[in-house]
Amino acid sequence: VGMALGRPVKVMWPREEDFTHDQYRPMAVIRARAALGPNGSIAGWSYRNVSPSILAQRGAVLGARGDSQGYEASNALPYALGPRVTEYVTHPAPIPVGFWRSVGASLNTFAVEAMIDELAAAALADPYQFRRNLLSDPRWITVLDAAASLGGWNTPVPSGRARGIAIGTAFNSIVAQVVEVYAVTSSSVKIHKVAVAIDAYLTVNPGQVEAQLTGGVVHAINATLYGKQNFVGGVAQGKNFKTNRMIRLNEMPDVKVAVVANPAAADRARPIGGVGELGVPTFAPALANACFRLTGTRIRKIG
Repeated sequence: VGMALGRPVKVMWPREEDFTHDQYRPMAVIRARAALGPNGSIAGWSYRNVSPSILAQRGAVLGARGDSQGYEASNALPYALGPRVTEYVTHPAPIPVGFWRSVGASLNTFAVEAMIDELAAAALADPYQFRRNLLSDPRWITVLDAAASLGGWNTPVPSGRARGIAIGTAFNSIVAQVVEVYAVTSSSVKIHKVAVAIDAYLTVNPGQVEAQLTGGVVHAINATLYGKQNFVGGVAQGKNFKTNRMIRLNEMPDVKVAVVANPAAADRARPIGGVGELGVPTFAPALANACFRLTGTRIRKIG
């Protein structure tokens, strides 16, 4: 239009069109199966993610392993899982999907860490200690310990509250969260505080890291509790904020951030991790795991 008129043209989308003609976070159905071995060990692990491919929708030719966004943060984990298989199946849904904050890690970390928590419960083990016993990577253990310490995991929990924990990886960084909740019902939950620990190897600006992770927690709260889009006949139904609410100021939890493994002299052979998306993937599983500890009911579906 600008070329035809010979001058700049400003194009504005009404919010309803912006909501209903967007690219969405991929839907996913994930099946995780595992068996416990002796002394709290895991004897075997089977994991399958079925979801649309972001890259395939953009014309990419997928190799034999499929879209890496479909299995990232679910394979090559430093947990002692015994014999394991990780699978990704591309779903042909025509809904346009895009690179939502933390991408495949948001889907897979929820499923992995929810399953690890269920195994801990079946083994009658503390969820934090259960994870720690299964981990072989010292950097993961350090991050897990830092989150547990910052979140007061081993301190008494006030009556009516519970804590959940989760750990994961994305963009060459390791992140763990402890989420403390209260007033949990079948349709709502209140979040008292969130502790986040991250190892991005080298931290250039600690204040910016804290800001990014805190903002990521806000994003994760909105996505976990409220964010969704329904379709009828291929048409998006949520058209404005009245059907897609956000967290309010008085609902914001206390968020604390710990940055670990920040060397004074960096080894240039080691990759520096990302930070901007790392506040998201471990929040939902930590929240769901906290709700289970308070209510005894597992949350296996979000969105």
